[in-house]
Amino acid sequence: MHRAVYFKNLYGSLKTFDKFVCYKYNSDMVVDFHTHCYKPLLAKKATSLIPVGSPYGPFYDGTADGLIKSMRDSGIDRSVVLNIANSPYSVKAVNDYAIELLSYDNLIPFGSVHPYYADIEGEILRLKEHGIKGLKFHPYYQRCELCDKAAYKAYELGAKHDMIMLFHGGHDLMLKGDNSNPKLLKQIYDDFRGAKLVFAHLGGWDLWDDCFKLLVGKDVYLDTSFAFMFLTKEQINFVLENHDNKKLLFGTDGPWTNSKDELMHTKQLCTPYLEDILYKNAAKLLGL
Repeated sequence: MHRAVYFKNLYGSLKTFDKFVCYKYNSDMVVDFHTHCYKPLLAKKATSLIPVGSPYGPFYDGTADGLIKSMRDSGIDRSVVLNIANSPYSVKAVNDYAIELLSYDNLIPFGSVHPYYADIEGEILRLKEHGIKGLKFHPYYQRCELCDKAAYKAYELGAKHDMIMLFHGGHDLMLKGDNSNPKLLKQIYDDFRGAKLVFAHLGGWDLWDDCFKLLVGKDVYLDTSFAFMFLTKEQINFVLENHDNKKLLFGTDGPWTNSKDELMHTKQLCTPYLEDILYKNAAKLLGL
């Protein structure tokens, strides 16, 4: 489906959700499980890649302070910040920045290891010593096959040290490829049962049919970032009815979406598990 049609679905859904609101969200707490921020110079570079006027943002300036302001304006209390080491050479610097972000009380940074990094276990231990609980993997940007031998070694070490491992799922707006599709993520799920796995974008951005067939209903966490906004209410209801709502995590993918709109959209879902999706599931997984 063309991207413009996705946004037509988004705005159409926002107008119709009020017809079937069933539950009131009674908690003030919200955890956004999927956000990004960068050091100022890198933030400027990252946000400049999006054309002016794009519906994909950026909706803040890409910095930590910009993210926090966006959270405050949207009513979001805590945000998981997903850092990504694009190459073996950037691992230490990326994780140094993740450690810096621990100084913000309302940010929960994840680190990253590249599958070709020489001392993956040492870097994971360094992150854990600082209290960082998760790793982000994005095979498009890391230029590594999702299920190759080196990648599996990284996942094995992540699982060994009880790290949350969050994987990009589906296509990517900026890079062409098919290296993190639901079929491959299903393989990760099968091979790492018991590990703390989170598949972003419901595990299959722009590959929704495969996502619904292969991942929805499995015992794995799915985050809603950059996903619910593209789905019809019937597709969203399919997810809510067929996936364990205790394994759904609210996410926005800021700054590439408007977090205020994302939160409003999610709060109108017809599910008694809304508090779980917006807060309790994340709190349990993160040990908050």
